[in-house]
Amino acid sequence: MKKSTKGALAAGAAAVILLGGAGTLAYWTADTTIDGGDINSGQLLLSAADCGDEWTLDTGEDAPGAEFIPGTTLIVPGDVITKTCEFDITATGDHLRATLAPSDAEFSSPANALSDDLTIDATYTIGGVAAPAEITEANDGDTVVAVVSVTFDSASTNESQDLAATLDTITITATQVHN
Repeated sequence: MKKSTKGALAAGAAAVILLGGAGTLAYWTADTTIDGGDINSGQLLLSAADCGDEWTLDTGEDAPGAEFIPGTTLIVPGDVITKTCEFDITATGDHLRATLAPSDAEFSSPANALSDDLTIDATYTIGGVAAPAEITEANDGDTVVAVVSVTFDSASTNESQDLAATLDTITITATQVHN
């Protein structure tokens, strides 16, 4: 073999050894720093609800507004009982958005045809105006008036007659949403 070929092979082998792990290949690098800072979170709270004890029966007839007495008043399909409550919103945080919703109906008595035919809903106002679909930090400190309703399905069948159901506590929940 010629000396020049031997030299070329030796140089190639040395390069392979240096690049292949027996040595390191350095690349140019540079870096910079980015200052950190304080990070603070907002808050979403509802105050304790102020509700009175009375429920109102709206029969859908000409003289609605009768007092509903739990355990005494007998409701019929189509009846709606309501309770009005107030609570304050604490909503702090840039671009905070949250929805309000009542808990699903829960009954402490065993499920039966009557409890199956009762549904819970709520409507909300702030300052006498329907609350927006999403409350925001602009609502911080506002008082919400919630009208909670329990509706006896007007299409109920005979299986819901002469039964009792005990409605558990209803919870209004503010749930933060972020799109």
